[in-house]
Amino acid sequence: MPALQHESDLFTTTETLRFLKHCQRQAVQADHAKIASLTFEIAAVVPWAVLAILGAAHPRYFYYDSPKAPATVGLGAAVDCVSSGPLRFEQAQAFVHLWQRRFIYADSVQSPKGRFFCSATFFAKAATEMAEPNADSAHFEPAYVFVPEVQVTTRADGSTVTFNCLMMAATDLDRTTAQIYRQLQQLTAADSKQDSIPHPVNQCVTKGVADFERAVTAALQQVHSGKLHKVVLADVMDVVAPQPVNVGRSLQALRQNHPDCTVFSVGNGRGQSFIGASPERLLSIANGQLTTDALAGSASRSQTPGIDIQLAQTLLNSEKERYEHQVVVEFIVQQLRSLGLNPHYTATPKLLQLRHIQHLHTQISAVLSPQTVPPLDILAKLHPTPAVAGVPRQAACQFIRHHETFDRSLYAAPIGWIDTQGNSEFVVGIRSALINGCQARLYAGAGIVAGSEPAKELAEIKLKLQTLLSALV
Repeated sequence: MPALQHESDLFTTTETLRFLKHCQRQAVQADHAKIASLTFEIAAVVPWAVLAILGAAHPRYFYYDSPKAPATVGLGAAVDCVSSGPLRFEQAQAFVHLWQRRFIYADSVQSPKGRFFCSATFFAKAATEMAEPNADSAHFEPAYVFVPEVQVTTRADGSTVTFNCLMMAATDLDRTTAQIYRQLQQLTAADSKQDSIPHPVNQCVTKGVADFERAVTAALQQVHSGKLHKVVLADVMDVVAPQPVNVGRSLQALRQNHPDCTVFSVGNGRGQSFIGASPERLLSIANGQLTTDALAGSASRSQTPGIDIQLAQTLLNSEKERYEHQVVVEFIVQQLRSLGLNPHYTATPKLLQLRHIQHLHTQISAVLSPQTVPPLDILAKLHPTPAVAGVPRQAACQFIRHHETFDRSLYAAPIGWIDTQGNSEFVVGIRSALINGCQARLYAGAGIVAGSEPAKELAEIKLKLQTLLSALV
């Protein structure tokens, strides 16, 4: 792994240039492009600062900060893929499979693993019948996968900076080398203190969730008639701030406010960012082990210990919440078995207690063999789960299309990464917001089943919206 030295150090730049020339020869001989991957160790740079340092040069970015792994930011696209329609995940997986074999590492041991960052909209294509003429789905592709030009991974003791350079016969190697060291210098010169977070700015709500109870009532009619067993309804709150929302500082606030969640952000390269703090893991693959979460059934938290315990017990004992949760477990297990997997899970759900809300939670795992279906093919089977859509899935999605007056875009959809070794992690894009300058659209949803009460469901999404609103700075 190259050691970072000053930009004027001719030996370091010469070695880098020599490696790039080697990769270019490999690309020419193979008659197809390669990705030259170089990794440097530098002092720790907090992830939200990376966006401030390099974001202007790379408006297309991906930010992923899991509580159990180093935070990673990918900027710019060395190669990318856009797909849509019913086969969008399969097409994206074919792109990943093609480029997984085209990495050339400066480290001969290949300890760095190239990453593909992935995002998808809830629906495979935007609804043409949506009430909004400029639906926010237009800001994001139905499925998008890319290898970042720059990837910064931050641990407590330092940061790892990886440059992925597309190598073709026409690649200007001197220009590429100069760009690498210029960006390294920007990162190493940055002040990376974890500054205190300013108070949230005063926002003006331009659209509230006043119609949500009406939609819940319509959903309950479908449940009582037997056409639906469950449907997850969402609504949005639109707000305007007096100054542009600072995405980096908002991500810092989300990390502080939601220490148990995965904080994420996707920048589309055209000025919009989709940010959030998700408690729900959709898929994780590490060393041949698949793990997914069934997360459904919710209750608030209390700062009074006795009341908090009572709320937890009420959730655990609620027939309505347990049913809502069991529907999700059974769906995931069935989908995994249809892929030839043997899922393992406990019969009784546990509590996942977050700072402001708690959920019923069941972890489901399965062992993968080398011949097992790849990550995005599994994702195609799982998305959308009943935790964000409903049962039956097709009928629930049709109901959502008809009754939600906005396009979900990336809300409640898969967001994550895959590496060149087949490891991956995806979360569900809930507890999220679309940021567009001074404007923000906040999303929240609730599962509707027999026994749901419109007023209580409205209170649940208001709680979710308020916790997200307080993080926008």
